[in-house]
Amino acid sequence: MTMKTLKNVKRKAISVLMTGALVAAMLTGCGSASKDAGSTSSGSGSSSEAGGTATDLSTVELTVGTSGTYAPFSYFKEDGKTLQGFDIEFLKALQDKLGFKIKGDTIQDMDYGPLTTSLGQGQLDMGAAALCATDERKEVMNFSDTYYDAGIIVAVGKDNNDIKSVDDLTDGKYKVAVQTGTIAYEYATANLPEKCLQSFDSQALAYKAVEGGQADATIYDAPGTSYSIKTGEVKLKIVGDEFYNGQAPYAIAFSFDICKKYPDIIEH
Repeated sequence: MTMKTLKNVKRKAISVLMTGALVAAMLTGCGSASKDAGSTSSGSGSSSEAGGTATDLSTVELTVGTSGTYAPFSYFKEDGKTLQGFDIEFLKALQDKLGFKIKGDTIQDMDYGPLTTSLGQGQLDMGAAALCATDERKEVMNFSDTYYDAGIIVAVGKDNNDIKSVDDLTDGKYKVAVQTGTIAYEYATANLPEKCLQSFDSQALAYKAVEGGQADATIYDAPGTSYSIKTGEVKLKIVGDEFYNGQAPYAIAFSFDICKKYPDIIEH
């Protein structure tokens, strides 16, 4: 999936979504695309690069997953059943552009841990959920070019004046709520004392832990937290500067199995 295709599709998706509060949220913490997060390959040469005929994706049916828990990228409408957000519109635009079909016309929603496991094990062909193209994940799945680069922020209770930045979390004095399977969890387990970490299956539970006083702070991707706070869904405040920039490049993920079956699918 080339950068040219991504730009054309992203322009269409952005025209649908980049309004009102979403504009402010997605611009908050927006960084430049990581040069290291370009598309990777499964080791098989692309048929287009080898001089062959590119795969006709109109004949391809993919199993697709998302998180459904990360506004404004993928989340549910008030009915609790209909997915919406940037990644959902992105997928629709990619379908219009490339012609592939989603199996059963259903995007499967799951927490980030099961989502990445399913992609790594080939149970899903494709994932669109603000997935970070980390070196660790590249060992078990492939990625398109980066379409958004996010940093991490710290959020605390509105009355909390003790924590002013991520530096205040390094001595283990405060309890930090993190969602497993996320880039924030990767950062926390590598840089914060294990004794202070509280792990949750969803970021919504991590937010609630801080709101309810069970945890002192949470760290999470900047655009999602900014959006949730601005819309009033989360009653917290952001402290300090965005950090871990360049380490959270969002991209479309593909299983090794689907790339082996259609070696040039990412090149489209």
